[in-house]
Amino acid sequence: MNEPRRRGRPVELDLERVAGAAMQMFRERGYDEVTMEDIARAVGHSRRTIFRHFPTKSALVWAGTERFVDSLRSEIAATDPSLPAIDAVRIAYVTATELPPGTHEITRQRLLLIGENHTLHSDGILRFAAVGETIREVFVEREGIDPRGLEAAIVGDAIVHAAHDAFVWWARHGEGEPGPVIDEALRRLGSGFRDR
Repeated sequence: MNEPRRRGRPVELDLERVAGAAMQMFRERGYDEVTMEDIARAVGHSRRTIFRHFPTKSALVWAGTERFVDSLRSEIAATDPSLPAIDAVRIAYVTATELPPGTHEITRQRLLLIGENHTLHSDGILRFAAVGETIREVFVEREGIDPRGLEAAIVGDAIVHAAHDAFVWWARHGEGEPGPVIDEALRRLGSGFRDR
């Protein structure tokens, strides 16, 4: 049965509240046990309204990814153009992942959930393709690498995966800000793991 067509302005949805409620339910019941219908009921909206903003359950966990891509691009553009590509990317990545006050615990919970769920992790790989491409462009521009060569093919994803794994490690073991953990991971990657 179709929902009756409603007149007037569309219902306003507090996206942060919906994502927060979903995270709470995922923590309590498990990601695979919670449906979009459950989430809609918990926040008092129709499933159709929730789907309009979050087309999949994983989108609730990865909310904010698009802002990260824009932030990383801005931070890279603000770095000293004479810096080597790896340093520019490392500095920009650390700055772009700074957490707003009061969001450390929800971020930690999101990362733990992602780290434990292969479906969510795989979805993140697709979502971060634009980040990998942005990083690849920095290496092409600053280091003059062949855009069709092997290094260009692997550099973006290698850095994205290292930073993501460092972020998940911070969620499991770290305290304070995640930036120093990501910084250390990218420094080690940049040195070829030679420096100890």
